[in-house]
Amino acid sequence: MRNIRLLVLVLITWGTMSACEKMKDLEFVNVAGFSFDEMGFSKSIVRMTLAYYNPNNFNLKLKDANFDLFFDDTQVGHSIQDTLIYIPAKDTFYFPVKLEVNMENVLKNAWSALANKEVTIKATGNCKVGKGGVFLPFPIKCETKQALKFF
Repeated sequence: MRNIRLLVLVLITWGTMSACEKMKDLEFVNVAGFSFDEMGFSKSIVRMTLAYYNPNNFNLKLKDANFDLFFDDTQVGHSIQDTLIYIPAKDTFYFPVKLEVNMENVLKNAWSALANKEVTIKATGNCKVGKGGVFLPFPIKCETKQALKFF
């Protein structure tokens, strides 16, 4: 009887420790897609797809993303996403983003972007990532250079 209790105690301790494994940070991979939905002189609607890799051995959920978008260090838009996204274990997932862009700030830097033939796109903010109903804050930090192809 004593051996059975010891075995149950060891199994419960092992199960608790493995369930509470420390979550590794999600890794930004790239901007998988970037397109304009609507073009306007004051506002435009931009869609981006951000690719992230989940290095954890368990599935996660992402919710309540809130971030700013920058083109060459000038803030051009803000996005609030309240969609729940399921993140598979040890796999890449795609985070679709829709945001309104302030075209005045984009046009201020248009000449330098055209002269350089590429623009640095950066998103910074935060979201909540978790599992089992427990969500923790997670920073959104991604940056890439995008070639501009007009001709």
